[in-house]
Amino acid sequence: MKKLILLTGMSGAGKSTALGLLEDLGFYCIDNFPPALIDKLLPVLSINIENLALVIDVRSGELDKLESVVKSLKEKYNKVLQIIFLTAKKEILINRFALTRRNHPLLKEKFSLEKAIDEEKKYLSPILEISDVVIDTSNLNPHQLREKLKKILEGLTYRFSLRIVSFGFKYGIPLDVDFVFDVRFFPNPFYVRDLKNKTGKDKEVKEFMYNTEGVETFMEFLEKIIDFSIKRYENEGRMELNIGIGCTGGQHRSVFFAEELGKKFSEKYNVNIEHRDVK
Repeated sequence: MKKLILLTGMSGAGKSTALGLLEDLGFYCIDNFPPALIDKLLPVLSINIENLALVIDVRSGELDKLESVVKSLKEKYNKVLQIIFLTAKKEILINRFALTRRNHPLLKEKFSLEKAIDEEKKYLSPILEISDVVIDTSNLNPHQLREKLKKILEGLTYRFSLRIVSFGFKYGIPLDVDFVFDVRFFPNPFYVRDLKNKTGKDKEVKEFMYNTEGVETFMEFLEKIIDFSIKRYENEGRMELNIGIGCTGGQHRSVFFAEELGKKFSEKYNVNIEHRDVK
């Protein structure tokens, strides 16, 4: 077996969409795979199947076994395994269930939908911690999710992927990042009349930032932290690192740092830059 994808995450976060893409990419896909059967069936499946994708989540009902089964897979198939975890904000998940009129798999008479989501999050949190790729689908439609996942899978195939997300703290912290760096302690170009309507990608904003005391020093610190983290992640079998860089509105300072850091790492790694809150 060349590639094993374990797709998991919150109900309503888009696993069906992701599974459809994996099928299109040539993966042999099994949805709602019973955790108790993994040790028996996976060695058999791996003989004739090169690329296999399994969906394991709370629908199996074997909630007490989920964590141990996934950790066992991580140990046995570390060289070919990638764990992809899909999540979304609670209010988004509630709205999606309301629109589809489907029941949450943990919804019981004693549970409200909100409590069922909280219960699911509790059971899946240990798996989230060891996942290789975490995708927050809160602001993604199915097409955008497919495109994002496709880029990630292409990156995993060849070399380490570094994803850098700029954002504004006033709109909330991204859920799918490993590190968050706050750059709000630098002067805000928003309050400079000629820069207010520009972004951190514009030449004038870049010149403003590079002329600000401490920016280049902080950039060097970030480079060292990220480079150190990537090496550690690679040693653990992870193939992607997600960095969030935030300022107040997500338009100037965070965009500048994301762009400049992306340039510095683009020769060594697959770099994907996202500017979440640039209007």
